[in-house]
Amino acid sequence: MHANQPITEEDLKKLQREIEETRRRIQQLRTIANDPEYLKIPSIQVTDPVPALLVSHDLKILEVNPSFLALTGYSPLQVSIGSDARSYLSKQAQGQIPSDGRLDTLEPFETEIRTRDGAIKQVITGFLSLGPTDKDWMMFFVDISERKMLQRQLAIKEANLRALSEAMPHLIWVADTKGNIIQANRALLDYLGIDAVDDSKYQWLDFVADSDKQYFSATGFSVGDLYADFQLEIRLRGQDTHYRWYLLRVIPFFSSNQASMSWLVIATDVDDQRKVTEALLQSEEQLRLIADAMPQIVWTANADGTIDFWNHRWFEYSGLTIQQSLHKGWRLLIHSEDLPRYDEAWRKAVAKGEVMKIDFRLKRALGIGRRRRISSTNLKTPSGPAQDYLTHLCRAVPVKGQNGQVLRWFGTWTEIDEHKKTF
Repeated sequence: MHANQPITEEDLKKLQREIEETRRRIQQLRTIANDPEYLKIPSIQVTDPVPALLVSHDLKILEVNPSFLALTGYSPLQVSIGSDARSYLSKQAQGQIPSDGRLDTLEPFETEIRTRDGAIKQVITGFLSLGPTDKDWMMFFVDISERKMLQRQLAIKEANLRALSEAMPHLIWVADTKGNIIQANRALLDYLGIDAVDDSKYQWLDFVADSDKQYFSATGFSVGDLYADFQLEIRLRGQDTHYRWYLLRVIPFFSSNQASMSWLVIATDVDDQRKVTEALLQSEEQLRLIADAMPQIVWTANADGTIDFWNHRWFEYSGLTIQQSLHKGWRLLIHSEDLPRYDEAWRKAVAKGEVMKIDFRLKRALGIGRRRRISSTNLKTPSGPAQDYLTHLCRAVPVKGQNGQVLRWFGTWTEIDEHKKTF
């Protein structure tokens, strides 16, 4: 929308209502025009509150109403009766008024009027014949200055939004109730390989992978079904016929009767991220299988040091459940004399992002024998309360990203009880 664009349908409707009201008042005046008692009333007064001038066929001012004075800022003494009404209009408007005085052929038009302080106001002006001889005319004005200012502000906002949408890397489009793409940014046009969507011949659902269409109706969205924005990951086909994963953020626009009329869609490319995630999940699953095959106790922790995985060896050794283990139940199995030392070493490792290495005593489940090598110097399995705790070596290694930030921790607890007692 631009500042110099034609008046809107809403403007015309409002103007028509005001014109009809003026016509009604003029008709009232005509009905009493022959009554001597009423002839003393200035005919211009019937137009209040519409700003108006009573002019002759050659546009000489005959009367002026208070609303016109309020619009222009002039006092009654500053408006000269008999002066040319065109002097209050812009030069462009003066050229729009027929020089032959044929005002009956002139439709209301948009123009500018000068005020007392030199300001310019945007108005719509027109003429209505007054009296049986059509020698006098009512020249009325509709102030649209505020409306034009709002139109200019809206045009600036729309231009800024359009520029922003073009600068964004996201695919952005607006779809109507039939599923047609009615607006699109350059990123979407380039991705789909189309020139424009002005003729609404493209339906955005045609570019969605068949298996992902189950989430939508035949036209994409059903009118009235959605009253809140939502998001969903789907695959969109590009001009190279390949599909990429996109995160769709869908925002509905409503009409006055609360029926959804169009949808703004912002699509963010998450294809690379999704592939990395799937690769990590696959890799993590393989690591879990390897961890379960190892004789050591293996665990992983997130960046802040919270353990989120144990291998099967841990459950065999401790006798704890998954729930008990993941809620710090493992700390209860570390010897009370070693726990403060272990906690301090782990705290420093997490804070500095450095490798942790420490030995400690770890309690095993009753009745569970330890795994050990049989040597010529140790052929018997020790027994007694002291063997409830076996010495383990903890080694925890941080996994860091490209920026050096710790992403995860991998740790092992290796039993070294025999080795420690031997040396």
